[in-house]
Amino acid sequence: MRKVKRFEAHLDDFNLITIYLSKQYYQGKSDFFYLKDASGQLQKLTLKTVENTSHDYTKYVLSHHTSIPIGERIEIIEEHSLATPLQIGLVVKKDAFDEMYAYEGNDLGVRVSEHQTIFKLWAPTAWEVKINIKHPQLEGTFSCVRNERGVYSFKIDHNLHLAHYTYLVNRNGRWIETIDPYGSSSNANGEVSVVIDHQTCHVELHEDKLPALKQKTDAIIYEASIRDFTMDPAGNNPYPGTFKGFITPKTTTDQGTLTGYDYLKTLGVTHVQLLPVYDFYTVDEHNVKTFYNWGYDPHQYNVPEGSYSTDANKPCARIVEFKQLVSQLHQDGMRVVMDVVYNHVFDMDESSFEKVVPYYYFRRGDNGAISNGSFCGNDFDSTRAMARKYIVDSVSMWVKHYGVDGFRFDLMGILDVQTMNLVESTLKAIKPDIMVYGEGWNMPTMLDDSLKAAMFNQHMMPDIGHFNDFYRDHVKGKTSENESSVKGYVAGDVNYKEAMKMALVGNTYDFPFVKLFQSPTQSINYVECHDNATSWDKLKECCKEDSKEVRIKKHKMLIGSILLSMGIPFLHSGQEFARTKNGAHNTYRSSDLINQIDWQRKDRYSDIVAYTQDMIKLRKSLAVLRFNDVKLIQKHVSFTDLQNSILLMEFKDVRAYGEYEHIKIFFNPTGTVMYHRLEDYYQLLANEAGLIGNIPVQSLTINPHTIVVVAK
Repeated sequence: MRKVKRFEAHLDDFNLITIYLSKQYYQGKSDFFYLKDASGQLQKLTLKTVENTSHDYTKYVLSHHTSIPIGERIEIIEEHSLATPLQIGLVVKKDAFDEMYAYEGNDLGVRVSEHQTIFKLWAPTAWEVKINIKHPQLEGTFSCVRNERGVYSFKIDHNLHLAHYTYLVNRNGRWIETIDPYGSSSNANGEVSVVIDHQTCHVELHEDKLPALKQKTDAIIYEASIRDFTMDPAGNNPYPGTFKGFITPKTTTDQGTLTGYDYLKTLGVTHVQLLPVYDFYTVDEHNVKTFYNWGYDPHQYNVPEGSYSTDANKPCARIVEFKQLVSQLHQDGMRVVMDVVYNHVFDMDESSFEKVVPYYYFRRGDNGAISNGSFCGNDFDSTRAMARKYIVDSVSMWVKHYGVDGFRFDLMGILDVQTMNLVESTLKAIKPDIMVYGEGWNMPTMLDDSLKAAMFNQHMMPDIGHFNDFYRDHVKGKTSENESSVKGYVAGDVNYKEAMKMALVGNTYDFPFVKLFQSPTQSINYVECHDNATSWDKLKECCKEDSKEVRIKKHKMLIGSILLSMGIPFLHSGQEFARTKNGAHNTYRSSDLINQIDWQRKDRYSDIVAYTQDMIKLRKSLAVLRFNDVKLIQKHVSFTDLQNSILLMEFKDVRAYGEYEHIKIFFNPTGTVMYHRLEDYYQLLANEAGLIGNIPVQSLTINPHTIVVVAK
């Protein structure tokens, strides 16, 4: 922050200093300035420009005849003998800074062995770094050694497992206390970092139990929140709101129907995408039920969330319990995807990143203004070498230590293409079937559009998926609160018939509409997620004229469309039993009452549950629904417009991919029944009742608001 004190000096390039002098001090006037180096020598600075545009400060830009050293005690003195520390400013945004100080080692954070603990912190702009340690074998404050490229280290010949520690960073003459940005665990609410010897927190992750994922389009993603999935009292979970509760078996309603984890296993999904499970800020881990938040307010990226642990003050508990969750899902054939929010932090000024290396980790304009494309007060600057490295190191850690199988990047368009491709290639080298996808929205961050990891740059990120908002908006209808009455094709606006064709092939080639993706593996097809109103609430709003029976049919048709489309299907937990948030759109901090899964709805809408399970089975049984190459889609898939904007999707000459030569899928979004005579006998595979059992038919009845699948 600038213009806080009456005299400030900021190093904005290696030989360029920006001065702010308060007009309450000699009217903000000084004719000359000196640089006082670490040895006490004075060097006169050259005045380049003076600006008097501010009513409270005069701005001076000065130059030095050579590069000014970083990490040393340097002062600037004005003509009246007032001195101020030279603060590190925008110089850290220069490419030359990364060339001089970027560190390639893989040992930042803490490394623990049987008889030794080594701490390392990258802090090239710090004058000095100390470490506070509290452990039965060692307690006190110790000086760290500055090494090459600005890495400070402290080594002790003891295994300091469970030691509490913080760093003291001397920033421009002021000592700032901070947790470790690379910390592995902490006490409740992240007040201190905690040393973890991962050998003591070992859990067998059972990655060998997972079925092969031959291609990304074989995935069926199910989004769930640890808290929402386990909090409803009707679910009778003994560990509500916790990692442990998420995998607790044999929970039922009072009526004896399955809830929780045992129910999840019946669905047949392949990937469970968890809302943030790293340590986030605004849930008090001492009073968990008092506050609610989804977790898009990052605090410690490499630490599991304490409120999801059975004891937030036991640093190993959160680690072991999350590993146990991953392990159990693996044993039951499901992969785990983490929802990660590397695009911003909850509080930039209080973050360990800004405390350790100010100005570096967050995106700024040339004038120092903070970028806010996330609308959360800051944007993480992934174009900087050590910010990029941090993201790659962090996701790699979650894969190596916790066995995570994929990542969903929140507001991915804030980040840059190079970083996302490096994330994907690095993770693929560790785990070849990794899935990386995110929100490729074009956010107004201070980054050139050509560099953004946004959907319009998908051709530069061929192995990264994007949430397909075209699919969402044209199949279901517009999602924003002020467009809640706008219908999509399935909701009843048959004018979107051509858009429906595009959606069904994952927007991989042109009809009358713009092609979005090079491959179906890039299209995450969805109509509902944690954001915005649920699709059931949307239908209630945009289809007010419909009876409940009709809304159920449309809701089932939405789910069926997702599971019968080219690309990667995505379902929101509870969607399969008409999840409601009472019409609320942005419930990120609403309450458990609004957000929790209502397990009694599972009984009330059991026909939608059964239909969802059947459509998942159908997708798995028909390889043509999982084509991973646009050339196969173009070769085998075609569309026919039938009466009243009813749509026929056909797969021809597909015997090489299964038992059928020809498959037809009829989509009827209208309120009118359609009778259709086939050219030959086909087997009726599915309709609004779900899987039928291969009944031979030639005459079809395609009921209103239904999908019918036949094959021969």
